[in-house]
Amino acid sequence: MNFEIISGVIGGLGLFIFGMFLLSDSLKRLSLGLLKAMLEKVTKGRLKATVMGMVVTAIIQSSSATSVIVIGFLNAGFIPLVGAIAIMIGANVGTTVTAQLIAFKFTAVAPIFVFTGVVTSLAAKKDKHKNKGRALLGFGLLFLGLAMMSSAVKPLADNEMIRNAFVNFGTSPLLGILTGLVVTAILQSSSTTTGMIIAFASVGLLDLTAAVYLVFGVNIGTCATAGIASIGGNLSSKRLALGHTLFNVTGALIMLPLVPLYLKYIPMTSGDIARQIANSHTAFNVINTLIFLPMVPLLVKLLNRVIPGEDYEKKGTKHLDKHLLITPNLAIDAAIKEMVSMLDLCHEMFEKAEQCITTYSHKIRNEISLDEDSVDEMQRNITEYLVQTTKGELSDKERNLVPSLLHSVNDLERVGDYCESLVKLAQRGYEHNLTFSAPAKMELAKLFEKAHALMRQTKKALENDDHQAAAITLNIDRETHALVKQYRSNHVERLGKGECVSDAGLVYSDVLTAIDRLNDHLCNITKGILHIGKR
Repeated sequence: MNFEIISGVIGGLGLFIFGMFLLSDSLKRLSLGLLKAMLEKVTKGRLKATVMGMVVTAIIQSSSATSVIVIGFLNAGFIPLVGAIAIMIGANVGTTVTAQLIAFKFTAVAPIFVFTGVVTSLAAKKDKHKNKGRALLGFGLLFLGLAMMSSAVKPLADNEMIRNAFVNFGTSPLLGILTGLVVTAILQSSSTTTGMIIAFASVGLLDLTAAVYLVFGVNIGTCATAGIASIGGNLSSKRLALGHTLFNVTGALIMLPLVPLYLKYIPMTSGDIARQIANSHTAFNVINTLIFLPMVPLLVKLLNRVIPGEDYEKKGTKHLDKHLLITPNLAIDAAIKEMVSMLDLCHEMFEKAEQCITTYSHKIRNEISLDEDSVDEMQRNITEYLVQTTKGELSDKERNLVPSLLHSVNDLERVGDYCESLVKLAQRGYEHNLTFSAPAKMELAKLFEKAHALMRQTKKALENDDHQAAAITLNIDRETHALVKQYRSNHVERLGKGECVSDAGLVYSDVLTAIDRLNDHLCNITKGILHIGKR
């Protein structure tokens, strides 16, 4: 095998992969908002979810992108595992559209797509039109790469030893499946591997039998993307990755005895080997979808047993009973109880933030993200509930209290934001290997201790309308402001002596600011209880 053949295959493959990336990325950018809106509507309707997976994957030309989006939604709790598995089953069918497009062999007009794409992307002023140009460019490069690969390997068709090596894929099913699996797992794209199979088959290096076994392996290898995307995710995402793998592996095992039927009926669909391979790819996924779609609930039960446990979930409201709205005083009491629950959640977040500042944890980082979503949702629900109470008959005291509570809900939401900011600062320090000096750690421990005390007193003041507790929070806040001022001075002094690194010092300074402002928002609540200021 000479250098020209090797460089031709590598260059063609590079063009093909880059074209596939441009096409998929551009289509995803053009339709991401629509795709997310579509996927977010999926609940437990298996058929609807499967069709959605097919459509989304056909649009963005990438089952890998679909799997990453679905795992993101699953981690965020937007869709259930049943719906996610159904979407992935549909994505398997949707990704075969790429092979069908490749089989059309637009090689002759590929340069036109490249030229049009380049001109459009360079001349366009709007991102939307630039992405359309990039999609056309990617589509053209994809076929140029395919043509380049086919042209490079064509001389190999006359080499008896090479031909025999490729024939082995047909005579040894395990070798064919394993090769398709490994190549797809490495390239992270079933469409790319299928394109290579079509390129080799088009010049006579692969027959339909070998191609069918390779395609079986391709379908198993594409599960690697979901597996990688699930790393660091919640249990549901790991169950989805395992479910996707079980689906495709079991499908391959079911299809193996049916290969003679493939070889009998697939040639009837087309006389072109490229189209036959594309149709084999489609048939594999359509048949497996028809077999497994009714079994999704059973698969979910199996996955829950294989990977036991429960994910950390968002917290919802529990005191906002709509039936209480006819008695505004009780409704306001319910809203205050919910605000206390919201404050408890913020306190939990603050404790986790302190843990992260001390020893960073990805697990805690993910939990904080869910907690922050919960706080935002609680804010919306409490605000809406309090607004509803104003539609009833309120006493003068209640009418004055509602605006104060609405302000306090917003302050609690800001407390949650600062807790998340603290974790992000901890992550920044972790990613850049930054450490605080021993005095800085002691100072932060003191500040966290003060803030914990302030939160406890704020809860007491809010829960019981305790003016004494509210007054204590203001004293703690004054002490904290004095400490923050002193610690900033200490920090500058340590910098001057070279006792700490400037990058770590920046994170330290931002932590001081976050705690200080968090305390201010808590004191805004207690000032409202004491009727100090604008409230």
